[in-house]
Amino acid sequence: MIFNIKRYLKNSFFKNIITNIKIKKKFSDLFKNAKLNKNKKNIILLEFNNWTFNHIAAGYICDILSKKQQAKIKGYPGYQLIQSNLKQSYLNKFLWKLGNKASLKSFGIFKSLGIEDVLWPKVDLESEESALKEIKKYKKKIKSKEDVQNYKINNILIGDLIYDSFLKKTLSATIDIKSPEFKNFFFDSLKLFFIWKGYFNKNKVTAVVGYHAVYLGAIPLRLAIYKKIPCYSFNIEKLYRLNKRRYLYNLEYLDYKKRFKEFSRDKKKIFLKIAKEKLTSRFNGLLNSDLIYTSESAYGKKSNKKVLRKSKNLKILIAPSSVSDSPHFLGNTFFPDLHEWLECLGKISNQSKYDWYIKCHPDYTTYFDKTVYYIKKFTKKYPKIKLLNSKTSHNQIIGEGINYVLTINGTIAGEYPFYNINVINASSYHSHAEYDFSITPKNRSEYIKVLKSLKTPSKTAIKQAEVLEHYYMKYQYFNNSWFFNDLNVIKKSVKGFQNVVRYEMYEYWLNNFDLNNHKKKYLEIKKFIDSKEYVLRR
Repeated sequence: MIFNIKRYLKNSFFKNIITNIKIKKKFSDLFKNAKLNKNKKNIILLEFNNWTFNHIAAGYICDILSKKQQAKIKGYPGYQLIQSNLKQSYLNKFLWKLGNKASLKSFGIFKSLGIEDVLWPKVDLESEESALKEIKKYKKKIKSKEDVQNYKINNILIGDLIYDSFLKKTLSATIDIKSPEFKNFFFDSLKLFFIWKGYFNKNKVTAVVGYHAVYLGAIPLRLAIYKKIPCYSFNIEKLYRLNKRRYLYNLEYLDYKKRFKEFSRDKKKIFLKIAKEKLTSRFNGLLNSDLIYTSESAYGKKSNKKVLRKSKNLKILIAPSSVSDSPHFLGNTFFPDLHEWLECLGKISNQSKYDWYIKCHPDYTTYFDKTVYYIKKFTKKYPKIKLLNSKTSHNQIIGEGINYVLTINGTIAGEYPFYNINVINASSYHSHAEYDFSITPKNRSEYIKVLKSLKTPSKTAIKQAEVLEHYYMKYQYFNNSWFFNDLNVIKKSVKGFQNVVRYEMYEYWLNNFDLNNHKKKYLEIKKFIDSKEYVLRR
């Protein structure tokens, strides 16, 4: 039978229309509080996009908040200056108004949740003048990339948001503070900040619910934190309540050791056994819910062909992250971005007698940005660093005798130490910061000093129990099942992680909806919102 692409697209189109009708009806039946409070003065801001899972989860969160705070809900775009300009064209302005009035696409989904309209933050005279006044200080305040990432207005940190948003928008590896392109982006970012500052001053915002704690879409979250307004940020893995101390995702690692100490001796033994089984399965190349966003294991089968040189030199592996996907997602590292980190390593490689290697995660071959392209360009500039095939198994690299692994704050630092291999972090902020099984220098200067004076690692075994404790706390105790019990089941059901934000997720949720489970989930989220916890844990 010949595959008919036109027929498939036609069927898929009509199928999505039917699913859209069903999901809007289900939302309207389940979530009624925002409709009841549409005339209230209190406002809950909800980030607007077309990600289907976010719509489902936001329904619960906002319905609970709307009742609790007697507030209406307004949507706002979280992708301004990344996927769109600050000022809409006449066509985009028309389409935006039409979407709101006619309830088209995601506008209709939001309306079924009780949200009357999705606002578009607009530049007014006040925000324009404030931004102009602030940009005049640019040359005085911004003299380095570090100055950008640390940039604050009224003691509100937004420099990291500007930095990461520019990289995301341009798919760049770094910024040039003197370039007109970046200066214009910085100026527009200032306008966006002052637009939101004015909005908060003129309206009674009682809560903010966002999808990103990074990028410029997080400006309302940062303002809410500053004003001590409740704010929540979530994805398919976790739901967070952000605050002044913990204004980013994934900071629950600060509680790992403290919480583990509270367990009885018998429970600790059981938990470490569970962690060992799970971590071993990862080393065996199995994919599970722990790293739900991966599509291919980095611990695949070994090859008969050797990948490391035969020499007496120390062997160093560089494990890079994405070049443009929020380098500040856990806070500032020793380097403002991946480019600066790699340039530092490249210069050290020219002066050292180590055998250097670099390998991307296999998923990066299909990643949204230019990581693989950039790494290839980097190794041409620094030929002492050998680029390994991204599909090369870490099992093989370990087996052939790698001595050290370098990462900024990657998950690899919680893996290689299990085999008594030292990992050196280029950041103080990472999930294993409370443990001693990896090496974390105090700052950039100490980091460089450590790298220039590496010696053959001692035979003293790394505390494997700490590796397992970290694994258990990260993936089992603070698990990713706040909304779904097993994300691996979801991933398989919707045919790939990329589909959790597409219509396949609507279909899965509708087909598996159970009223008792719905009520239970609603109460769990309500309990979390009523608490003071940082992250919802099940």
